[in-house]
Amino acid sequence: MRKMKHIFVFIANDISRLRRKWLTLPLIFISPVIFLSLVIWMLSSFLSFDDPDKMSVGLVNLDDSEETEMIVSALADSADVADGFEMTVLSEADAEMMIENNELVSYIIFPGKFTERMMQGESSELVVVGNPDMKLESYVISSVIDTVVRHIRNSQAGILTINHYAKEFGMNDEERHELIFQEFVSQFIQVLSSGTLMDEHERTQNVSAGNLYFIVNALFIIMTLWVYMLYTALMRDVSSNLEDRMQVFGVTYLSRGAAKVLTVGTLVTAASAFITFWVLFFGGIELDFENMIRLLVLIVLHIYTTVIIMVIIDWLIPSFKLGIVAQLAFQILIILFAGSIIPRIYFPLYMDRIFEYMYSYQGLSWMEEIILNGRFTMETDVMILTLAGVSGLFLVLAVLKERGLL
Repeated sequence: MRKMKHIFVFIANDISRLRRKWLTLPLIFISPVIFLSLVIWMLSSFLSFDDPDKMSVGLVNLDDSEETEMIVSALADSADVADGFEMTVLSEADAEMMIENNELVSYIIFPGKFTERMMQGESSELVVVGNPDMKLESYVISSVIDTVVRHIRNSQAGILTINHYAKEFGMNDEERHELIFQEFVSQFIQVLSSGTLMDEHERTQNVSAGNLYFIVNALFIIMTLWVYMLYTALMRDVSSNLEDRMQVFGVTYLSRGAAKVLTVGTLVTAASAFITFWVLFFGGIELDFENMIRLLVLIVLHIYTTVIIMVIIDWLIPSFKLGIVAQLAFQILIILFAGSIIPRIYFPLYMDRIFEYMYSYQGLSWMEEIILNGRFTMETDVMILTLAGVSGLFLVLAVLKERGLL
């Protein structure tokens, strides 16, 4: 009860300090918006689709199986379904050469044992190699393939169920393999014929034409920068003498840290939600109430995780200047590995794991899916686990700081 009282006292104190900084506060919130708005305007002037109706895509098959050959052929023949795509089966060497000559937007690699792994329920990623000179077009291809892979993974549950019951009924391996493959190909062709590629292509084309892709990424960068700027400007101007006096009166690091998290997190969340929904409203983007709630959940998870990590860095690095540098480096890191500046497909393949477990990447990618592609589902496992992990570390460090062990 006493700790809760201290937390509310510090929150009230932070609000009082905000009132005294009424000239600085608007600048903190407005300056990133103005800067990134100018960046978006410049990018929209230089980056556009040269020929949005025709995008050449290469298909590289590294799997020698007959099944994968059939799947690649089916995907190559789906050009009429996905209007604007020209898909051609190529060798990897030819695809690399055509990328260098700007004859391909990107090429898709089907890895070895692709079909075998997929039919066994194992993860087998399709690799999309983009053209550095055609970033937006490569993003379109990456979005399309991500959609196809998601549909294939959804079909795996049914395939594994069929495999299980086929074994139970004593079907021999050859017949069972043929049955599973037929089901797999059937569901794959269904994805191609259901308009999935066309829908994904049209949505991403609309994004690039209307600059909404840049705007969503800019909103993510803005809310991340707001955390850093507000924390630095408003929460780190407490003198060491005052900190010593607070310790004498029994004020704990946990109470002070929790107050910082609540104050900064609440302010930035409110501002981020306001500017996001304001941009969507005036941009003519209509979202259902459920998707608005999903967006808010993503914003909350991202911001509060970032604020807690900022406090942890503050505790681990007593020096004010070093702490500022470390927090800035952290902000750059989470923005970079969110894919908001450089899309994920332009990073080396061995860095994919970093993206998969980076909470900022998960937050931004699902924001894009909801706003740009109208998704009605999202996965927050990585973000929730990250928030739980940093919260646990926050509590441990608070205890260690109180006992003078840190």
